[in-house]
Amino acid sequence: MRRWLAFGALVAGLVVMSMAFSPGGTSSSAKVDSTTTGPPVTFFPTSRPQTGQLAPGVAGAIVALGSTGAGIPASGDGHSHSDSVAAVPLSVIDAPVFDSQWAAARAAIPQYDTEAEAASLGYIRATAPSGGIGTHWVRWPQIAKPFDPATPSMLLFDERRDPAVLVGYSYALQSPTIPAGFAGPNDHWHQHRGLCVDNGWVVREQATGPDACNGTYIAGGDFWMLHAWVVPGWNNRKGDFAPFNPKLCPPATGTPDVNRCPD
Repeated sequence: MRRWLAFGALVAGLVVMSMAFSPGGTSSSAKVDSTTTGPPVTFFPTSRPQTGQLAPGVAGAIVALGSTGAGIPASGDGHSHSDSVAAVPLSVIDAPVFDSQWAAARAAIPQYDTEAEAASLGYIRATAPSGGIGTHWVRWPQIAKPFDPATPSMLLFDERRDPAVLVGYSYALQSPTIPAGFAGPNDHWHQHRGLCVDNGWVVREQATGPDACNGTYIAGGDFWMLHAWVVPGWNNRKGDFAPFNPKLCPPATGTPDVNRCPD
């Protein structure tokens, strides 16, 4: 089950989608966490793109992600249609390694926990808010680098609050196979097909090819993502690596089916 519709569900910010980062598909109802507030959100609208010129090296990094020759993912799904990721007990070898990685991820939180801090470190707002996920801020050049639990390529913010608050990480890696991320079998990576990125903003996914993308087309076959709910207070009862966090789910009433979290 290693597969944003939200980022999209990359990458939310990406058009009403099956999408970086979105639940992908319809759902008749949604469980709402008691802390959930705020209006319904829309997946991947194109109305709030990244503005201004990208920092040196960022545009080139995005183009490079789309120039690997990789095809589309073997599966057309983004996030799993199941919203829970049951943890498997770790072996005596994996457990201490995982504990060290998770501790490193948490220790890094203070340098990322405001949008201003994220921007100062090279992250840019790349998607609109996604139900159950938040808004992705991306450091595009990081995606081509090796996995580092303390240096996620994406940060997830809850923009229902003012100022926005950090709620989790999203690791994105370029790899021909499922990445070796956190120790053990519990980090379920997923892929998105046909991402279209314009000036650092994920316009959409499920683009059929470069001709259908006014920007950089990333087929997705070697583009992997993993949500990690490492931020204290935003722990996820569905699992540390579950695709959606109930605390970020919009209310079922008044929210279009495509924007709801899975049942």
